[in-house]
Amino acid sequence: MKTTVEDKLDRIADIWNYFIWAYKFCSNKIKFNEDVKTNYFGDILGYFKDTLDIVFTSNKYSNYTDKFSFTISFLQAVYIQQDFIQEMLEIFKTGIDKGALKRDPTYYINRDLRNELVGHPIRKFEDNLISSTLFSYQEKEDEIQYLRYHKDNNFKFESKTYKISEIQERHREFLEKYFDEILLKLKSILEEYLTELDKLENVIDKHDFKTVLKLVELYFEAIFKSDFVYDKTSLSKIYDRRNEHLRYQNFIDKFYNDLRIAIAETRNSVKDVFERKVFDRASIESLSLPKVEIVFSSSDDTEEIKKPRKETYHYEIGKIATKRNSMDFVFFGGILKAKCKSNDLVLRELEHMEQNISDEIEYYTSLRLICLELKEE
Repeated sequence: MKTTVEDKLDRIADIWNYFIWAYKFCSNKIKFNEDVKTNYFGDILGYFKDTLDIVFTSNKYSNYTDKFSFTISFLQAVYIQQDFIQEMLEIFKTGIDKGALKRDPTYYINRDLRNELVGHPIRKFEDNLISSTLFSYQEKEDEIQYLRYHKDNNFKFESKTYKISEIQERHREFLEKYFDEILLKLKSILEEYLTELDKLENVIDKHDFKTVLKLVELYFEAIFKSDFVYDKTSLSKIYDRRNEHLRYQNFIDKFYNDLRIAIAETRNSVKDVFERKVFDRASIESLSLPKVEIVFSSSDDTEEIKKPRKETYHYEIGKIATKRNSMDFVFFGGILKAKCKSNDLVLRELEHMEQNISDEIEYYTSLRLICLELKEE
């Protein structure tokens, strides 16, 4: 029952992590205030996930004490998730307020039950008794039953009974309905965002680099954090020196290439989050893996064909990219020099890096030229 609910929640979480949090254009379309900028929304998602198993459990409790504990936690979890939905509807500016929820039977029936049985089992107003409730000892495993005395009925005894499955189904309808409203709003935001990315893509080929950087800052600023010296100021300085040396032009070329790839990946991510199939974790977990028979063979059965190993530089490059101090550079740079002793370009750029180890622009433009030369992008 919870599969589609969990899937919709996952889609909202993905959009939050990869778009709302990453791009100002998207976050400006919602209520992205100082509270929301904390881990506040992440806490909502985490708490939501933690309570799904409680809400949609299929466990049966014949023991009264266990059933009593389950009923309280079950109804309270439903109540908490209703509050989370209300908060999310406000954060994403759906235009749906608590007044609208109070008119929705998928909301108020379950909420009234929780309030009466768990929230206010003895309810008073200005010292006047309104109602009192008591759990029933006669309830069935699949039911919640309680005894009620209410002033509207002249405090005559009433027995109220609810099927747990009906509460769960009603809550599922509630969650899916309002998750869909949130996803509809998020889809409109992302569609508008993709339109801006189309404009940015057109500008890449037709306008100067400064204009491209301005638009990237407005609509695609996450790329500035994707690599070393990809900030706007450093990129502008490197661009101005593009005719001085191949290392600078190569770095700008790489930025353009990364920008195009990132825009394409972002466009595909938007498509994926709305078009991917619902993934039923329970059915996957229940599958048994086929038995695998392992057969050992001796060297007498087969002839081993030895192929020369291709020289790689990924390890050394990774080390000098992240360990920018003289001692580490001498060690790991020395290994790379030994591997590339006949490659003059690599040797010159390593020398340039060592001489400019404190200058990020000089250091990383040289490193990127080395990566190009050694095909270690």
